[in-house]
Amino acid sequence: MDPDKSLASQQQTKLSKAETPAKANNAPKVARKRLHWNKIDESKLHEKSFWNQAKDQSLQLVGLDIDNEEFASLFTSPVNKAAAPKKGAATDTKKPSSKQKVQLIDGRRRMNGSILLTKFKVDYKVLAKQVDNMEYVEAEGNELRGMMQLLPTKDESLALRSYLPPSDAPEAEIEDAINKLGECEQYMAVMLDVPDAKEKFQCMLFRAEFEQQTDSIRDGTKLLIEACDSVKNSERFRKLLLYALKLGNALNTGGSNEEVSAITLDSLLKLAEAKAFDRETSVLHYLVSIVQKNDEDVLKLSDDFVPVKAAERVAVEMLSQQLKEMTQGVKLIKEMAKNPEDELLGATPMGRFSLSAESKIKSLSNEFDSAKSSFADLLEFFGEDTTMTPEAFFCTVNTFVSMFDQTHKELKRKEEAKERKKRIDEKRKLREEAAKKSKA
Repeated sequence: MDPDKSLASQQQTKLSKAETPAKANNAPKVARKRLHWNKIDESKLHEKSFWNQAKDQSLQLVGLDIDNEEFASLFTSPVNKAAAPKKGAATDTKKPSSKQKVQLIDGRRRMNGSILLTKFKVDYKVLAKQVDNMEYVEAEGNELRGMMQLLPTKDESLALRSYLPPSDAPEAEIEDAINKLGECEQYMAVMLDVPDAKEKFQCMLFRAEFEQQTDSIRDGTKLLIEACDSVKNSERFRKLLLYALKLGNALNTGGSNEEVSAITLDSLLKLAEAKAFDRETSVLHYLVSIVQKNDEDVLKLSDDFVPVKAAERVAVEMLSQQLKEMTQGVKLIKEMAKNPEDELLGATPMGRFSLSAESKIKSLSNEFDSAKSSFADLLEFFGEDTTMTPEAFFCTVNTFVSMFDQTHKELKRKEEAKERKKRIDEKRKLREEAAKKSKA
């Protein structure tokens, strides 16, 4: 080393000489391994992040020792004409690169995406065109949802565009680059050029699941209306309420003038909790026995409440949210499907669907409003709190009817057991009498 020169300057000179390329005319062509970065969107970086610091204050790498020969042997390879195979040796017709797939995205996401895409066999170019035009695709809702979730993120788009040739490159070059990608990356690369791809997938998904959604809302609405009618119009239920009220007044007031004239339906659940002094017989047991003696037809109450059992599982808030989302879905379709040339929705298949869907949703909304009105009338009819939800109301009714049925079955089993014991005792008595006569 030259003692008159600084260490940094001598090391920099060494690096510069090592990195000086040979003349272009004499340099052999080499193939280099490429590192396809997953670039980070700079707009996402915090101002104090490492990468911003590295950009503002360049790292000092003076004196970095790199073995250029070792580097070249590891990451570069001369491009030579294929050597002629030896006589008798098998010719390897497979290109090494044909087995290698360029990987640009997260491994787990790539694997899950490849599984979905392998099941859904389709030409990605054809699919991209269908998505762009929002055409009908032979796919289930879950498959469309999965493909929508596989659309490239912003960072994945940056990585793909960094890898792919520019858009004005020859088509063959672009095709070759795409074919070197894995299954999932190929799909993403083709979808890059579909404008508003996510919104268009949402429209297609909405269309694919529309009938299922409308059936769900219509079935739920129908159940609510039927359940309201069943409870309100059940003569057996009305009679049972009167029996319960009369029994409760007899217990609470002893026949005085302090009797109540109305009770909330959840009061019926307390009939099973209140016990007689024998600590076994509940008030509900006694109520069932009264009904059994006076009007056995009331014991068939559960026959009137078949729709009520199902209505308990209908979430009204969910139905309301579904209708709201469907209205928003139609609005999105109308925006995306409008023909820019004539501004007519009917000019495209998706536009025509949106008009039909909008009409059906209005009809569903009217049916849903009717169901809510029926339930409001039902609450008013029984004097219940107007803020009570259908789920809570029907759960209360179903629970009581179930308890009523179980208590009836329990009493019936006890009566049958009592009858069996009576018959056994009578037979034993007859045998004993016969034995006495034979001895006499």
